[in-house]
Order: sequence, then structure tokens, then C-alpha cells
Amino acid sequence: MNLKCRLILEDYRKQRDDFIALGDTVHTMLSDIVKELGLTVLAVEHRVKEEKSLAGKLERKGDGYNTLEDITDILGCRVVCFLSDEIDKIGQKVEENFVVDWENSSDKRALIKEDAFGYLSLHYICSLPFGDKWPDEICGKKFEVQIRTILQHAWSAIHHDIGYKSDFGVPREIRRQFARLAGLLELADDEFVRARDNMVGYTEDIRQRIITDDADDISINMISLNEYVLHNQKMQNIICEIADIAGAEISEIDPESYIPQLAFLGITKLGDIEIMIKENYDLAMTLAKKALSAAGLDIVSSSVALRFLCRAELLNKNYDFDKIVEFLKISLGTKEKAERQAKHLLRQKEEC
Repeated sequence: MNLKCRLILEDYRKQRDDFIALGDTVHTMLSDIVKELGLTVLAVEHRVKEEKSLAGKLERKGDGYNTLEDITDILGCRVVCFLSDEIDKIGQKVEENFVVDWENSSDKRALIKEDAFGYLSLHYICSLPFGDKWPDEICGKKFEVQIRTILQHAWSAIHHDIGYKSDFGVPREIRRQFARLAGLLELADDEFVRARDNMVGYTEDIRQRIITDDADDISINMISLNEYVLHNQKMQNIICEIADIAGAEISEIDPESYIPQLAFLGITKLGDIEIMIKENYDLAMTLAKKALSAAGLDIVSSSVALRFLCRAELLNKNYDFDKIVEFLKISLGTKEKAERQAKHLLRQKEEC
């Protein structure tokens, strides 16, 4: 190793602690960006290049660097998101929060040829501006920020481990295999975005139909049932009444676990729930008062109305003991617990 590279390594040793502090700061900022955008991501991560790794880089490419400042990936940061359209959302915030070295930054997605497939991600070379916000020791130091999807991350990791470690290159047919795989992953990224958009559109349509009381023929699934519990006025009134009985606040809980219970009762459409409410409201409220008026609860779930409506349905439709046990096993798991609850429920019916 020549003198210039040895001086770069010596400078690295002096500044390593500053890069570690910079990494912690940037990691926090990237995490805050993700939170501000309301996104869920797979990972926000960073690493400071080890001395051995830097030495190897200088051995291979030392002629291209005159000082430590010329090496822009001493600190590398990465955000791995789930959907491809989240890359640009995060990227925009990176541009707003950091000083971007545009000359050395690159959008790999724009560089790839139209008739080829490959590594698609967004790379920024950034730094923190000098000022009062951060210590001078970590300002002005360049670092890399990569933003990619989980599928891009998988492709990159496998391609790097298998494709770039051979001293003699990779045979053409294997390169073509990697290209085809990259194309499949790119297509999958696009399809995940479409699936998300379809889910959002479906949810909004269901919600609007529930609000306008035009949802009777909608099949019960995890989306439609959740939207019904949250936006049907009759259901909301019952939930609030039960919360008042308990003297408790309401916590929104996904009611998906009630789908098999409703199916057991032959309730498969949202209109069937409307009928269940009409036929079982009085008994459901009576059961709720017996169970909750002296329970001392601080919180009841938003699915509590379904609990008592289903039990009222069992009693009003005169389900026998064995059928009630079978129903209760869906939520309670064991026959023993279900039998105890069934006996208690039948006693309550006699008391009513």
C-alpha cells in the first residue's frame, strides 16, 4: 500500500468515532422520516465501514482517492421498504433533510436500459449541514443512503454474493438467469403496488356503501366486517351503549376473529348482521348488563357488540347445548372452557 493510502487509513482511524456518531444521528433521522410518512418498512439500518474493508478498497481502487473525504461510503445507511412507490416518498424527504451531493448520487432505476433488467434502487450521497443543530465533527462528512424495496434488497444481496465474487466473471447463461430473476422481481414489485391500490379502492368503496346504507349484499370478510363495525351507525350505537354499561373506553380491535363465529351462525352478508341486530338487540344488551355492569373494566373492544349479539343469536334461535359448545370452541379453543361458558350462558337465558 502506498503512502497516500496509508495516510487515508490513518485519517480514518482518527475520525472513526465521528462516523459512528454520524451513523447514529442519520439512523434516527431516517427512522423519523419513515414515521412522519406513516410508513411501515422492513428495516432502517446503517454501518460504518471496518478498517479491513477500507484497506481492501484502497488496495483495489486507491488511485481514485486522494483523501478520506473522497470516499463517500465510509458510512452507509439503508432503508428497505415494502412497496416500490414508497422509494420516491422517502427519497423526497431525504432531499429535504440532508445536503445531497447530486454529482455522486444516482437513481439506478433511471440508468437501466429499456430492454434489460437489473439492480433498481435509489442512491444518495449526503452530508449534514454545518450550523447549530449538530456538532461540527459530524457535519460535512459524506455518507451513502440507499432506498430499496425488500425484493430489490433480496436480489441485490443474492446477486452480490453469487454474481460478483468470482475472479473469472460469471458465465453468460447464468447472467441471463439473474436478469430474468430481476425482471420477475421488478414485476412482483409493481404487482404489490397494484394489489395495495386495489385493496385501498375496495375498502373505500365498502366504506361508502356502509355509510349510505347500501351494503346488505356485501360478503363478510376481514375488510368489510371491520368497516361495518367502524362505520355502521347502528353498530356504533350498540358499541357505545355497551361501553357506557361497563363505564369503559372503547379500543378499536380488528373483528376478524368473529368471521368464523358469524359463519357458524349462517351470517355471511352484512345484511345478515343487520337482521341479527334487529332480532337480538334487546337480549344482547341484557347479556351485556349482566356481564359488564359490575366488571370494573377500563376498556372494551370495538368488537364487543358482536360478542353479545352472537350469544343472543344462539339463545334466541334455541341452539342446543352441544351446538353452543361447538360455537364457543371457535373462540375459546378447548371443549372444557366452551362447556363452562355454555352452561353459564344457558343459566343467563333462564334468568332473563
